[in-house]
Amino acid sequence: MLFGDIWTYSYICAKVDRVTQPARFIQYPSQHEAFHFLDDVLADPGGAGLLHGPEVAGKSDLINQIAAKVGERSAVAVIDGAKMKPTRFLTTVLTEFGYELELSSVEELLSMVAVFAVQQTRSREAPVLIVENFNRMYPSTLYLLCKLASLQAGEQFALRIVLISDKGYEQIISSPGMSAVADRLVGTFQLQPLTSRESLVYLFARLESLGIEHPDAVFRTDICNALRDATEGWPGKLDAVAEVVAAREDQFPIDLDVALADLQIGAYAEDAVPELIVSYSGVVTARIRLVRDRYILGRSELADIVVDNRFVSKHHALLVKSDSGLLLADMKSRNGTFVNSRRIESRVLRNNDVVAIGDYRIKVICPPALGAFAAPQRPLADTARMRRIGEAQDRDDELAATPADEERREA
Repeated sequence: MLFGDIWTYSYICAKVDRVTQPARFIQYPSQHEAFHFLDDVLADPGGAGLLHGPEVAGKSDLINQIAAKVGERSAVAVIDGAKMKPTRFLTTVLTEFGYELELSSVEELLSMVAVFAVQQTRSREAPVLIVENFNRMYPSTLYLLCKLASLQAGEQFALRIVLISDKGYEQIISSPGMSAVADRLVGTFQLQPLTSRESLVYLFARLESLGIEHPDAVFRTDICNALRDATEGWPGKLDAVAEVVAAREDQFPIDLDVALADLQIGAYAEDAVPELIVSYSGVVTARIRLVRDRYILGRSELADIVVDNRFVSKHHALLVKSDSGLLLADMKSRNGTFVNSRRIESRVLRNNDVVAIGDYRIKVICPPALGAFAAPQRPLADTARMRRIGEAQDRDDELAATPADEERREA
């Protein structure tokens, strides 16, 4: 096999009439070591561990892999802890564990998590709590995390815990108030970038998963060092290169410089426009080019993108293009905004992210950029009927030309 002399990688790839689903998981050496680290941590009945690395290191893929394995025998909750208030944090934990409760107080929610964790520990195995963006949690929510880390069923801890961070975790974990968590850590693991040769192997694997049958014939010359220098060896940046290259299949072989020229350090190329692909029942119903800097999504007639559904609030979510990327923020909606099946308050969207608002699924297409990294592609899920969604596209030019209408919407 082309890649066998470097490392063993695995991915799922289904080809139908030259349409290929991208790799769900391509495991590079540091990820392979991290997977075994987490596996060993969770093999301990009272295990707790910390994984850290930059956003483009592939932590999400790794989390999905370990959660899928552990979930075969235990209850697993994967939570994005960034700026999540205590009540929302505990409610999300219970939801991930399969509960839908109408409890309002932190004490009630904490008690329910404790009852569930103890029961599971005594009857099966201790549940697993995976907290992403641990370093961005509010102090009040970190306090609750310590409470959860202290739960016991007899002499055994009632929750196994994995903390995920990109940077700045050291000061948090070493603070006196975090001793309940710090004392339980059996170890930490830092993800490392790929070497020059490994970067090339990873890129070839990603290209093959995108439907390129002969990835080793894509480039004109040896590109190992240049590829490593441009991407720093991080999988997320290599994914961006792969997407650009795959779109140029009719120009193979090409120079790496040509592909890199299409990539901008930052959120967007100057003339590139992100898009939303809206689907209903797995069928694409509209494509909306985000030509303006700000969009409100909601049920209101005055929303920029009208989503006519009883589960959608009048002003449900806000999309803003900024220097850091395409930001999605929930506007305190009744039923919440979800990205890749996880409820969010705000989040910078990645290419291939799937946003759920009410019964709709909206796939995000961001122009490839080395500063913005791609999420694993997901199928467009079942959605409900969207009224006048196509009109949002038609209104873009009108709104840009009619300041009065824009002022009315702002009001």
